[in-house]
Amino acid sequence: MAYEQQKRTEEHFFYTKEVEEGQYRDRSRVSVRKGRIAGTLAAGITTLSMMMCGWTTVPAGNVGVRNMMGNVRAEEFSPGFTLKNPLESVVDMSTRTREIKEAMQVPTSEGLIAGLEVSVLYRLDGTKAEDVYKKLGGDKAYEENFVAPTIRSTGRDVVANYKAEDLYSGKREEIAQRMAKQLETEMGKRHLVLEKVLIRDLKLPDTLTKAIVDKMSMEQEALKMDYTLQKQAKESERLRVEARGIADSQKIIAQSLTPEYLQWKYVETLQSTVNSPNNTTVILPFDTKLTPMLPVGTHK
Repeated sequence: MAYEQQKRTEEHFFYTKEVEEGQYRDRSRVSVRKGRIAGTLAAGITTLSMMMCGWTTVPAGNVGVRNMMGNVRAEEFSPGFTLKNPLESVVDMSTRTREIKEAMQVPTSEGLIAGLEVSVLYRLDGTKAEDVYKKLGGDKAYEENFVAPTIRSTGRDVVANYKAEDLYSGKREEIAQRMAKQLETEMGKRHLVLEKVLIRDLKLPDTLTKAIVDKMSMEQEALKMDYTLQKQAKESERLRVEARGIADSQKIIAQSLTPEYLQWKYVETLQSTVNSPNNTTVILPFDTKLTPMLPVGTHK
C-alpha cells in the first residue's frame, strides 16, 4: 500500500509539473501574439495618421507651393520631406538658374529688319513663389506667358535705337547691357531675378551686310588717304624750313666772303700746302694782289 501511495504521489507531481509547463508555454505564446498585435496596431495607426494628415517630398532646388482647394497658401514648403493637409496639393516650382533662348526679328532705327538671337539666364525668387503661381502660373506657364514676350518686346525696343551698321560693329555688348537693364526692372516686378543677357547672333540681310562692309572699307581708305596727305604736308613743311635755313646760311656765308678774307685764307692754304710732307705743285689763277679769281659777287 505504501508503495502504491508513493507511486501515485510521484505521478501526480509529474502531471502537475507538465501542466504548469504547458500553461507557461501557452502564456508565452499569448504574450508574443499580444506583442505582434500591438506592433501591427501601432504601424497601422501611424500609417492611418499619415494618410489622414498627408505628406509630400519637395525635390532639391525647388519650393513647394501649397494649393488648398484653389486657395494658395503664403508659406511655401522647403526642399525635403514634410507633412501636409490631405486636401492640400503641392506644386513644385524650380529656384535653379533657368535659360531661355529667343530668336526674333527686330527693326533698326532706319526701319530695316535684323535677326536677333539672345539667351537670358534668370531664376525664381523662392520666397515669392506663391505670388508668381497665383498671378502667372507654374514654371512653364510663367516662362511662356511672361518671360518670353518680355524678352521679345525688350529686344525690339532696344535695337530700334541703333543703326544697322551699329549692329555689325562692336556695339553688341552695349545692346546686351541695355537689354539687361530693362529686363531686370520688368522681371523684378514679377519676383524673377535676372542673371545675364547674352547676344548669340545679330543677322542683317546679305545685301545690307555687303553695303556696310563696302562703306567701312571706303571709310578706312579715306582715313588712310587723310593720313598720307597729312604726312606729305608735314614733310613739305619740313623741306621748306630746311631750304629756308640753307638759303639763310648761304646768304650769311656769301656776305662774309670779302676779298681780304679770301686773300688771307688763300695764303694760309698755300702755307699749309708747302709745309705738307706730300708737297705738290698747285696752280691756281690769281691776280697781282694774290687774290684767287673766284666768282665772288657783291651781296647786299
